[in-house]
Amino acid sequence: MQMNFFRPLAMNPTPRGFPRFVWRRGHQPRGLSAAQLRLRGADRPASNFEKARAFSLVEVLVALAIFALASMVLVGAFVNVLNAQNTALRRDENGAAVRLIREALYAEPLLENIERWNDIKLPDDGRGRWQATVEPTTVADLFQVTLEAELDLGRGKDRLTVTETFRLLRPTWSLAVDRETLRSDARSKLAERKF
Repeated sequence: MQMNFFRPLAMNPTPRGFPRFVWRRGHQPRGLSAAQLRLRGADRPASNFEKARAFSLVEVLVALAIFALASMVLVGAFVNVLNAQNTALRRDENGAAVRLIREALYAEPLLENIERWNDIKLPDDGRGRWQATVEPTTVADLFQVTLEAELDLGRGKDRLTVTETFRLLRPTWSLAVDRETLRSDARSKLAERKF
């Protein structure tokens, strides 16, 4: 029985060392002449690329090294994101306590009470102390305030010291004489300006 499909029997080495297909007598692929088979490379030795069936050890090690470097970079970025998130959460916890102290400062009408240490109860069984240093500016009723606060947030958290500097408009803190002096200076500066 004669078969009409492409089927090599064995691979014999050629004098140059390349394997060559040995065909069973009379079994050529149907419809192809010997010239067409040569064009397709049936009698040509296999190239190095055609012989390679797997990755070499060096290729695998290089791929593993690249993967390890990429994973180290990604893990480092992920750890940085987690640290930033924890810092932001801690800042929010402390921010509520600092906001309460600021509100206590804003609600105090007398300057004498602000410049001494005041106690305040914070959420979650926390305690706080605060005082402010107030300095007048060149604008009437505007003061530069330096707020110092010591926070004990409770529940085993560390004590925290916060210092903030900001400007605050408080007419009740200024004396009438100082206010009039600053206002008259501002009027004279405006009168000297030419528009």
